[in-house]
Amino acid sequence: MTLFGDRIFSLRLQLRRVEERDLEQLASWSNQGLAYGDYLTPERLSLEQLAHQLRSGILWNGQSKTFVIELKDGAAIGTLHYWLRAEARETAVMAVKIAVAGERAKGYGTEAQRIMVTFLFNRLGVRAIEMYTDINNTAQQRCLKKLGFELIDSLGYLDHQVERTGHLYRLDQDHFAEELSYHYVHG
Repeated sequence: MTLFGDRIFSLRLQLRRVEERDLEQLASWSNQGLAYGDYLTPERLSLEQLAHQLRSGILWNGQSKTFVIELKDGAAIGTLHYWLRAEARETAVMAVKIAVAGERAKGYGTEAQRIMVTFLFNRLGVRAIEMYTDINNTAQQRCLKKLGFELIDSLGYLDHQVERTGHLYRLDQDHFAEELSYHYVHG
């Protein structure tokens, strides 16, 4: 993992800050069910709403950041968002979306999550990271287990006004330090 300004690089990916040039793509994804797959609910944001979020700092501030996930060739394939819990600022919550269906199941989501977990623990100093996943999203559950996350709870939650049943996974700082897969992250 290499950090350069507001960009994080790995072997195959770049995570970078959302820019004005991304808004049309993000609006398109936001309104396509295919971009969300079976386990996420489309946000249905307009270009104007996204432009407002960008200008007002909602997409990038001290408590929350949204990254575009790009391949090394510059092709945008999804987003990764993290935010610090209001009631527990030492805990980050992450959400990843590989929006280009043809790029799923290639390990890009795992790689993006791995480099963000490393960033959050090593650079931001959080004490725990949490992720929610739909109860039927077994691929994401396998990924989280591979990354050292532990199942904490099964619960109902709202995903853009849609009630879902899912799992809450957590990785704490101590387990992160013990997890060998993070000791070999290359950039």
